[in-house]
Amino acid sequence: MAHAVVDEATLTIAPSEKVPLILCCPEAAAFAQAGADFPTQLLSEVIAECAIPLDRARSRIIPRGRAGTLEALAAALALLKDPSIPYCLVGGVDSFVDAGRVEKLIAEGRLITESNKDGFIAGEAGVMLLLTNRPDSEAMAAWLGAAAVSEEATRGSARPITGTGLQDAMSRALALAKLPFLSLAGLAADFSGEQRYFEELQLASARLARGQSVYETDIPALSVGETGAAGGFLAIAMLAFLHWKGVHRQPSLAALSCDGPERGAVVLGPLAVRVG
Repeated sequence: MAHAVVDEATLTIAPSEKVPLILCCPEAAAFAQAGADFPTQLLSEVIAECAIPLDRARSRIIPRGRAGTLEALAAALALLKDPSIPYCLVGGVDSFVDAGRVEKLIAEGRLITESNKDGFIAGEAGVMLLLTNRPDSEAMAAWLGAAAVSEEATRGSARPITGTGLQDAMSRALALAKLPFLSLAGLAADFSGEQRYFEELQLASARLARGQSVYETDIPALSVGETGAAGGFLAIAMLAFLHWKGVHRQPSLAALSCDGPERGAVVLGPLAVRVG
């Protein structure tokens, strides 16, 4: 999957460009049988087989599952501040359909089964975004703002779910984009089924909306299952596609969460003027 999404994302890149790659993959425990050096091997294989030359020195892999999304985006945006780096690939690849991983998730009560309705369906996906500081006619959406914060009420903690961390991240991203919450065309989330994440997003967005409900919420993972390290990038890619197709003519927001404390938000918008 990693090879396929990297190759597709680089179809429009000239062979003369050396593009950094920031790749998220499952947590180390998920591929323990493959050896501790599996992440490094995966990155090396993708770089070696890519159709264009990737910038090995600036590329990195983040084996943290869904929790790595914000770290990866921050790393990509930091690289793009350098005008000599016009493009950066950032994305994730993950699979929950491995037999051993499925058995572990069932034992932990994470999957939907006949006896457990508060869980998710195991899925797999590879998603890659091509970010650029030089948008051209191929650009799908504009990056308007992003923020990351920590949430104390994480999965497994005794703290009640309040959604304050996610609300803070959404508020900060909107402030950077200079937009009010109610101007959004829609929201997209990266989770795929467990009730605590629905509740967190509902609490955060309800307070920001101040009792009004004029936006739509999309959860693309409900169509493909839990995809871990790919989930956040899937939400962002879906919003970019909707802007590109003209479905969303106002800005939109991707809400990012995980089992740990990382919470984030990314605000996208349609390109004000088509380039090219």
